[in-house]
Amino acid sequence: MIELTINFVLKFIHILGLMLGAAAGFGAMAVARQARRGGQPSPDLLSLRPHFAKMSLAAIVLIWLSGLGLWLFRYDLSNLGPAYSLKLFAALVLLGVIVAIARINSRAAKAGTPPPAWLPRLGMVTSALMLIAMALGVWVFI
Repeated sequence: MIELTINFVLKFIHILGLMLGAAAGFGAMAVARQARRGGQPSPDLLSLRPHFAKMSLAAIVLIWLSGLGLWLFRYDLSNLGPAYSLKLFAALVLLGVIVAIARINSRAAKAGTPPPAWLPRLGMVTSALMLIAMALGVWVFI
């Protein structure tokens, strides 16, 4: 019974992290789309970008912690094959990109300056990495 409860809680946290990451990603894409559409978006809209970055950071932390917990408790850290290794690699690169974006936003906020203009382009990489990691996860766990 305890095994089932741990598995349920870890899967719930994992899916919650995926949802939080998707919300942040879609929100950031909406801001970027508005910026491309008609020039500079409103300051209120632009002020959401750091919040989306924080949401992404929280999401990736939840996903990593729950994912490693599932790998430990459900799969006993066994080798799940090359697709799983690629999934972990994509998730690791995604973690690095999200941490970098959060740090750059934090430094810009402390300095009282806007984040660099290239930062949204770096953020676009996160969507592709997340889709790759999710597709590989589906492949491994079907």
